[in-house]
Amino acid sequence: MLCAMNKKVTSVLLALGCAASLAACSSSDDKFVEELKAAGFSNVGEPRSESDSKKKKSKKVGKRTVKTSDKVLEATVRVKGCDLEFEKVAGQSGYWLDELHVNGQEPDWPGYPENLKQADVVALLAGNQPKPDGFKDCYKPNEA
Repeated sequence: MLCAMNKKVTSVLLALGCAASLAACSSSDDKFVEELKAAGFSNVGEPRSESDSKKKKSKKVGKRTVKTSDKVLEATVRVKGCDLEFEKVAGQSGYWLDELHVNGQEPDWPGYPENLKQADVVALLAGNQPKPDGFKDCYKPNEA
């Protein structure tokens, strides 16, 4: 009987641990969405995350170095007809514009601009800065 009780307690503790880790994940995802909304973005898609703990590589993204073992949060925001993917490293401050999603393609955004507010993105889209392939196919200056 004592063994059966220990199994039940272990099962309950395991379930609670899993629930707590899921809550922590959704919490950082929710914080990222709130961060983007605070920057003025209204069309923020569902956040998602990627992590790869098997490889220990790093890549330079703008001014940041991102290790592939870090959890990277992603969210797509629609501005002026373009679906823009913003990313951030979980637990760190700041985020960057990573990709443009258009016609099934996901070209990197040149320069990886960081911590843009909605007005900054509108100016970036309208400006003469380098833009990824496919930009002209999505950009609609009269859309919100």
